[in-house]
Amino acid sequence: MTRMALQGSPDARRRPRQAWALSPERGEQVRTAAETMAVGALFLLFSLPVVTAGAAWCAAAEVVAGWHRKRELPLLRTFAAVVRRDLAAGLAVEGVLLAVAVLTWFEVHVVLGARMPGYALEAAALVLLGGLLAGFVLLAVACRAGAERSWRDAVRSAADHARSMPSTLPLVVTAMAFAAALIAIVPAFAGFMAGPLAFAVSAVVARNRNANLPEDPDA
Repeated sequence: MTRMALQGSPDARRRPRQAWALSPERGEQVRTAAETMAVGALFLLFSLPVVTAGAAWCAAAEVVAGWHRKRELPLLRTFAAVVRRDLAAGLAVEGVLLAVAVLTWFEVHVVLGARMPGYALEAAALVLLGGLLAGFVLLAVACRAGAERSWRDAVRSAADHARSMPSTLPLVVTAMAFAAALIAIVPAFAGFMAGPLAFAVSAVVARNRNANLPEDPDA
């Protein structure tokens, strides 16, 4: 009796062990998270020459925009093709973002150094303004990604999104702030954080598109 209790009954021995498996929905979420991290890693890889960082961001936006359109683009091949195609435009994007960052830092540095009444509030307002400008640039890239449109049309579409959906730019800035905070807490996140950020910006554009904006022909 003791031996049978230790070994278990014949039915218990024949019963197959329950396998742990993800539900289809949870599995898709895990796969998307892994792919966004892969996009971030490729962005870092293609940004190593520095001058290609803007084009690499265009490539990341292209990949995640394809996901929202139910298209699975090959990651490495898409990055290589878009970086070649958008090298000049990416330099312009990179230059604008760098100019916004430098100007914001300089203005905040001056305000904090002067310590005039209300300097903390003014510095915060300048940081917010810089974030909104940078967010608009990222939004324009996301509006162009995955669609046959010029950069002028993409900028116009980004302005239409921001005007028609007032929450658009605050959501993009919030995504940027979360990404920056996570990297500040865990610097290793810098290796892939661009992927989730690109996905978040693209998700904002897709949400607006699904809201049937009249300015968006791809809705």
